[in-house]
Amino acid sequence: MIFLAVLLRALMCVRGYRAVAQRFQYPRVADTAAWGALLICFVSAAGVLSYLCVSIDAPLIDSRLIAFDRALGFDWLAVYKWVQAHPYLREALQLAYGSGHVQLIAIPLILGLTGKPEELSDFFFYLAIATVYLVLISTPFPATSAFIHFDVEDRAAAETVSDFALLRDGSLKMIDLSNLQGLVSMPSFHTTLAVLFTYSLARIRWLFWIAVPLNVTMIVSTPTQGGHYLADVIAGLFLSMLTVQTYKKIARRSERTFATRRTPSTRRIAEVTSEPLLQAHPSDRI
Repeated sequence: MIFLAVLLRALMCVRGYRAVAQRFQYPRVADTAAWGALLICFVSAAGVLSYLCVSIDAPLIDSRLIAFDRALGFDWLAVYKWVQAHPYLREALQLAYGSGHVQLIAIPLILGLTGKPEELSDFFFYLAIATVYLVLISTPFPATSAFIHFDVEDRAAAETVSDFALLRDGSLKMIDLSNLQGLVSMPSFHTTLAVLFTYSLARIRWLFWIAVPLNVTMIVSTPTQGGHYLADVIAGLFLSMLTVQTYKKIARRSERTFATRRTPSTRRIAEVTSEPLLQAHPSDRI
């Protein structure tokens, strides 16, 4: 993707290709490819980092998360069995939960190719900030998947987090980048992403109103399809809000810093260009 971005930018510099480049939106495609490459690298690096953090083998907090759920009247195992007993509901929830991977790819493409570069960069930084917070929270407070804790009979579900135990006991010696698992239970990153996906599409109205029900369903599906406790979901909602507020604060501070660092000559040019033109004196006219 980096090669594609560089190639398209190079073609835009060739005089004979400039018209073609503008007609076929080469700048948009090049920027989208560049951000896509950055996103792929970041996701891979974040996945490896999450594996390394799990290997620290900090004390598990499952018992406290389950106690929190019960205090709210939520019985994970009962809810899981109820969903399993309704195949159509289970399939719908699974579809919504699996859409997270599709949206992670589709949303940057949509934002980039529809000419929304600011929203595209915002999307990446939302993801980066949320990931940093996720690692900082989950590393000292790890939890196993509810699938494993309650020893569910669906082995396929349990195997989606099979690397967790192997990392903690030190038996996993190699990380397969093509098969990274989501090993963070608290906060639920699927929940965080569901909110950030929807928020990122706020300026594309028709897509926004499709994203709302889809991602609400994804959040609802997170306990039974992702093996998360209810506490994980609530923490994921708070993480999404913290992420947005952090990014807005950083953006405002950056704008103020840029404004104060403008040179006197730059400020003078801005003042001159904003002043109305003076009328010529009659004696200056021919």
